[in-house]
Amino acid sequence: MNIELWEEEYDEFYKGEINLDILEKIQEELNLPLPESYINLMNKRNGFYLMKKYFPTTIPNSWANNSVHIDYLYGIGENPGILDSNELRKEWGIRSKKLLILSVNAPMFICLDYRNTRKKEPSVTFIDVEQSQEIKLANSFQEFINGLVDNIEEGYIDADEPLSQQQIQDYYTMIDDVMANGKPKQIDRVFTKILSTNVELIRYMVEKMRQHENTRVHYYLLLFLWCCAEGDNAGTLSDDYLLEVLTELASSKNKEVKAIASGNLSKLYKRLNSVG
Repeated sequence: MNIELWEEEYDEFYKGEINLDILEKIQEELNLPLPESYINLMNKRNGFYLMKKYFPTTIPNSWANNSVHIDYLYGIGENPGILDSNELRKEWGIRSKKLLILSVNAPMFICLDYRNTRKKEPSVTFIDVEQSQEIKLANSFQEFINGLVDNIEEGYIDADEPLSQQQIQDYYTMIDDVMANGKPKQIDRVFTKILSTNVELIRYMVEKMRQHENTRVHYYLLLFLWCCAEGDNAGTLSDDYLLEVLTELASSKNKEVKAIASGNLSKLYKRLNSVG
């Protein structure tokens, strides 16, 4: 195993040499053994900040379009350590007891995932509680460690490099998930990410936000439509569609939404009249 993962000096995540009593306790609580590769690594350094902090993925998430970030790995112990998993699951509403938390950047978690296997070796899963998103990163802990890299540049969308069909499908899934389960602020975070993709995805999410029952979602949508009304996003939305959406939102029962939509309409009419 490549152990060039940590700095020479110990840090606050180091739990000392593995305590066999704690190791047995954890495995009894799980009713599943810890991966041998994890135990072997912890025998070398029992908890540490990572030097290699990135794991590539093709699935867009709250961290980036093409990777997740892992700052450290919990050691076999507690405060902090993997024995904190029960408390963290309760705090963040993670129901399954078969998820053992290895690293936390709340609301994002890296977990050993025992849910879908009867084998000794669990997979490694990324979970974003706020986005209701899960990404399988690796089939095993060893595969996860081998896949860590020092750095990775975010894959921004280039007009000359269109999205693959898989990327497009992943984005549609992300939109549908957050629209069905997300809070308004979570929806806005995903919308910000979608704005760097393509016109079809943007139009799809705009319509989803338009139809959403929460007026706070309408508020976030109107911040984007303001730019469209001024002509800063020419071609993204047709003026006819923009007029339809703004007219609808201008009749909202929410005073703030109504006021902003009406202001957007005024800007749109002013621009259209100046062109005409």
